[in-house]
Parts: sequence; C-alpha cells; structure tokens
Amino acid sequence: MVRHILFWQFSDAVTPENRADVFALLLASVKTLEDVDGVLRCAVFEALPGSDCDFVFDSEFASEAALRAFQDHPLHRAHKQRMAPYVRGRLCADYNV
Repeated sequence: MVRHILFWQFSDAVTPENRADVFALLLASVKTLEDVDGVLRCAVFEALPGSDCDFVFDSEFASEAALRAFQDHPLHRAHKQRMAPYVRGRLCADYNV
C-alpha cells in the first residue's frame, strides 16, 4: 500500500469571500476520484491557520503501480484542470505503508 499526500496553497484567485465555495468545489472534485481503480482512500482537509499550506490531499493506493496509473487517469486529469486556477505551491510525499 502507498500513501500519497499533497500539501497545497491556494492561488491568489481564492479570496476570503470565495474560499468556502472553492473548498466546496475541491471536496466535490476529489469525490470524483474515489472510484478510480487502485484508490483505496482519498480525502481533503483544510489546514489549521498558521500552517505552511492551505489544504492537504491525503490518499492511499493499492500499490505504486496504482499511483502511477492514477496520474494519467481521465478523472484525475479533469480534477487537475478544474482546480488549476485555485492552487499553487504543491509539496508531495509518497511512501509505502
């Protein structure tokens, strides 16, 4: 099993006025990824104030091969395109569980 964790910052397109709406869009978009083959679990969490990131994508995959296949899956590509205007500054950590 592989854990895949992403730490993200919101882009300048996310303002205090639209932050809740953007986060709701993010949650809905991540939900579309749950049925991708090899995805065991995926979730998004808002970071606490003062953190170095705005939100965390936390996921588990059946194997390294499943994680690699996920990267090019059409649902993942659509998710990335949907969220591209709202994110920047990604930090990634993958490890075996």
